[in-house]
Amino acid sequence: MANTREIAQQFLQALAANSDSALEAVLADDAGLRLMGPDGLEAFRPRERVAARLRSEWLDRPDARLECLSTLVEGERAAVEFRIQATDPASGRYLEQIRAAYLTVTGGRVGMIDLYCPAPVPSAHRKDWIAPATLSDEAIDRVLEEQPYSFDVREPLPPKMDGRISLRRFQESSGGAHPGSNQFGGTRWTEQEADAEIEAVIEAHRQRGLGFVWYVFPHDTPADLGQRLERHGLMLAGTAAVMVRAGLDELDTIPVNPDARVVRIDFANAEQVEAALRIGAAGFNWPPEQIAEWRDHLTEQDRNPHLHETEIPYLAYLDGQPAGIARLSLRAGLAYLSGAATLPELRSRKVYSTLLRHRLQVAHSRGYHLASVQAEPMSRRVLSRYGFKEYARTQLYAWMPVMDPAVIRSLVPDD
Repeated sequence: MANTREIAQQFLQALAANSDSALEAVLADDAGLRLMGPDGLEAFRPRERVAARLRSEWLDRPDARLECLSTLVEGERAAVEFRIQATDPASGRYLEQIRAAYLTVTGGRVGMIDLYCPAPVPSAHRKDWIAPATLSDEAIDRVLEEQPYSFDVREPLPPKMDGRISLRRFQESSGGAHPGSNQFGGTRWTEQEADAEIEAVIEAHRQRGLGFVWYVFPHDTPADLGQRLERHGLMLAGTAAVMVRAGLDELDTIPVNPDARVVRIDFANAEQVEAALRIGAAGFNWPPEQIAEWRDHLTEQDRNPHLHETEIPYLAYLDGQPAGIARLSLRAGLAYLSGAATLPELRSRKVYSTLLRHRLQVAHSRGYHLASVQAEPMSRRVLSRYGFKEYARTQLYAWMPVMDPAVIRSLVPDD
């Protein structure tokens, strides 16, 4: 007879198969289900009703994927934590739910299920999925809509994290006073509620004495959100173009400086870390508190083996001196390029394009086909020459307890 752990795994496999016969094979004849969800408690018994309820929400979601996150066993009780991802047929959004099921095993089958189902949140494809080069523009647009939600909450949290995410908004804060330390966006609000919600966000930051950046993504609502933000006192800092290159071979057209040397940053090398922070501060107008935040972030990254494979920071040397930085993130099925900056005195010496080509070569060697960038004005002028197509614009608005236009404009460099 299978042990409790094996039966728990069979239960998850039956859920993933989304099959009455698979579920009935693992459930006892008189099995019961207590389901605690956002709308309250539901209860079902016997096996046929339990199986029908477990299957009901996935019948119209053929792309549903189930991933086991953890399993704990004690005697005839098992606790399984798992994630389900699927496209919501009503909204077209890709969503995920992290669930916990407490199983009581009787006679080699599941006799009782206590299933806890929190509200779903926006998601991005995880783990082994890589976007194919043949995606249509419409499909690429859907993947880009997912990308802001590619952070996996199951991975180690960044230091000083204060974040919230739902189907209607996201918020992330490190607690620094500078607006670049705190982000808000992803709103899906109605026209009737938007103004009250905007004022509530501002008031929450005012009470804490924090500035923040509000990202207005192409799919956010209401459609006139940017104008509403300005009426509430936010200032437009600038825009970032959402750009994608399809096909990461044939990179010879991207020029390189033969005297530039690109290395992966070694976090144990204090000189490299400090050089990267110095270049980032110069390129992105970081104040001292943000330099400290990034130092903490890099230190944490060094402790996370998973991030070694998916978040790859680079440092470029020119004439033996640190000259530029850039990051490659392999997530949500795309090669995401970010954090590229060159020391102002070394611009126009192909440091940026050298780092660009190097990251695309690495992504191509890992099997990726699409590269995406949230390109600020300086970057998009270069990227448009090297096979990147603009799909949309993200607007960045900012607010401070005492508005300083110079600080806000510095959030989106345009030299």
